[in-house]
Amino acid sequence: MPEIFNRSQIEEALLNVDVTAAIEEGFVAYSQGTVVVPPVGELVFEDPPGDVHIKYGYIKDDDYFVIKVASGFYGDVDTGLPPYDGLMLVFSQKTARLECILLDECYLTNVRTAAAGAVVARYLAPSNVQRIGVFGAGVQGRMQVEALLPIIDCRDVVVWGTGEEELEAYREAMSAHGLSIQTTLVAEEIAATCNLIVTATPSHTPLLNAEQIREGTHIT
Repeated sequence: MPEIFNRSQIEEALLNVDVTAAIEEGFVAYSQGTVVVPPVGELVFEDPPGDVHIKYGYIKDDDYFVIKVASGFYGDVDTGLPPYDGLMLVFSQKTARLECILLDECYLTNVRTAAAGAVVARYLAPSNVQRIGVFGAGVQGRMQVEALLPIIDCRDVVVWGTGEEELEAYREAMSAHGLSIQTTLVAEEIAATCNLIVTATPSHTPLLNAEQIREGTHIT
């Protein structure tokens, strides 16, 4: 019977892992051609609107391969439910047996996404980041900035959100990291003062236009 690890166990284990370094190693392995990653599987739902992604892959000659299922039903916020969920199935490359189930509730997906942003910023962001701008005051909007802290010296952040309540929650949570947080409901304010911008919303309409972006700006 495969062992099941819940989210709290996974979060505790990650305290001893340099996730950004691990993701960077994965990018290197992919570039070297030692990673097998088939096209993403996707299910799209209309009522209620949402999507489910099925992703899978392995590093050649490693011990394991992984299949991940992650969902995003953003209308769930109206019901008080988290807008996403998911799990990962870890199999042995040697026997194809299911070794364990990571019942992470999409937490590992969020961690991976934020760490990837940090890796890219390490190599591509301006050497002098004057201000960090964030579109989206949700979980990913927070985690992206948290992942940047060891990479970027700048501690001045402006975040755009859809309502004052979520923006105030963002300010309260992120100020604890020693950040100066300004919030705005006007999307144009982000590009006007920031040369590192993080986009972290499920918006289907543009929030950022090319003519607004300052020269040399890095966008995650």
